[in-house]
Amino acid sequence: MVKVFLVEDEIVIRENICQMVPWAEYGFELCGEAGDGEMALPMIRQKNPDVLITDIRMPFMDGLELSKIVRKELPETKIVIISGYDDFNYARTAITIGVEQYLLKPVSRQDFVEVLEKLRGRFEEENAQRDYYEKFEKDMQQYEQYSRRDFFEKLVSGQYSLDEIYDHARMLQIDLTASAYNIILISMNRKEPRELWADTYSQKDADVWEKVELFIQDREEYLMFRHQAFSYAVLVKGNGENIEELTNACALYIKSLFGESDSRLLWFLASGKPVERLSLLPESYESAMKVFTLRHTRPDHYMNYHQTDTGEMEENDNVNLQDVDAEAMNTEVIHTFLGNGLLEETRSFVEDYFSMIGISALESRMFRQYVILNIHFCTVSFIQKMGYGKEVLQMDLGLEGNWEHPVEAAKDTAEAVLRKGIELRDESSRSRYRTVIGTALNFINENYMDADMSLNQAACAANVSANHFSALFSQEMNQTFIEYLTELRMKKAKELLRCTDMRSGQIALEIGYKDSHYFSFLFKKTQGCTPSDYRRQREEGK
Repeated sequence: MVKVFLVEDEIVIRENICQMVPWAEYGFELCGEAGDGEMALPMIRQKNPDVLITDIRMPFMDGLELSKIVRKELPETKIVIISGYDDFNYARTAITIGVEQYLLKPVSRQDFVEVLEKLRGRFEEENAQRDYYEKFEKDMQQYEQYSRRDFFEKLVSGQYSLDEIYDHARMLQIDLTASAYNIILISMNRKEPRELWADTYSQKDADVWEKVELFIQDREEYLMFRHQAFSYAVLVKGNGENIEELTNACALYIKSLFGESDSRLLWFLASGKPVERLSLLPESYESAMKVFTLRHTRPDHYMNYHQTDTGEMEENDNVNLQDVDAEAMNTEVIHTFLGNGLLEETRSFVEDYFSMIGISALESRMFRQYVILNIHFCTVSFIQKMGYGKEVLQMDLGLEGNWEHPVEAAKDTAEAVLRKGIELRDESSRSRYRTVIGTALNFINENYMDADMSLNQAACAANVSANHFSALFSQEMNQTFIEYLTELRMKKAKELLRCTDMRSGQIALEIGYKDSHYFSFLFKKTQGCTPSDYRRQREEGK
């Protein structure tokens, strides 16, 4: 509904206007009325109407003065002036203020309705245009997402010069200016294996991520990047005095948001060691990754580099067998790692898992055998749920071996079992992912010319959540959804430019862009020349 506020000092005329128009029938809501500008102004500020209809000559504050204030404070509000004075000076002043319509009394019902319908048309057109540009602004953000991930990998790899880093940052319009830096790594996973939690998507989780992103976007000291396929990184910028404070503030706020999500969610935050040079950022990243590998055994935690540097993680090393924490032996820990862990993290997980149990307890041969069998049975149960037979996990568990270093041998066996489980999981996932991506690609290829085509629609067609689909698409295709869609549209645009006489505006509509200027901008950004230049080059090359 379009909200309308009416200001008219003659009560008979005001009541007549109120009753003359079936407001709701024409998509309007009469949200308030007043007898003069002075009374109306505080009410208008409160109601924030879409349309202000006001008389000119009124006591205390006339309509022109009121219109000037409303135009300044509420520039989106459309103003319609009604007056009994056919005076050019009034009309000229009204035009200067930016009034939409100037109607002379008496105003007929037909004239009034025509004005309202025109205004409603204006609102619908403006809203559609606004939605369109908001959509493509989001598309452009997605378009840059893969480039930002690539940039972050360069930033923390230590393999690129500062000149290369700053050049890339300028291209992406990223401000790296600071005198101290730190890294926060963020993981948010389901307790179910990754191939299952795509179908158990929660709007509540999506809302949490949106709050995280808004928090980062609103603060110049934080920059967010996609890290691995299903995790994120925050680059913290500050100075030597406040960098740790900024790091903790960011991590603790995100931690509080994760606390609002449902119980099926596992999250982890890891912060690295602050550094005072951009060239030292790889050291900060390395220290954050050292903490990040603990996320499988210590979910729902925020941990920083101090906790690994001080040896805090070794606090269970000297426990006796009877003191082993039963929670450390919880099979859920193994299942969670098998469902969400990475192959390259397996050794770190095993080290941390054995540390949680207690190395002294593992000196007992019988208990050590129990731990290995527990890991083996958990892994068998896990792969059977994916349709594999237990025979694919047949291997020598070394239970009867007389090893010189039995605990290390047990770690090697546990690592081998878990690695096999993850390899089978990834093999199964790739098969399922190919089906998901194949379904999505068919949908995109058949509907790319639809101006409303979006990542959400493609995810819906593939029957997965939008956030999961975005990560999955980037991982499998090595480009974002919007990059693929844009590439597809540009390929068709070039074909139409080569083989037809269609104008750019027509081609834009044909391939899914409502705005020809946006199409031309995107064509030049991706192809290095304008559509007209491309057509001319092709014609000259004939």
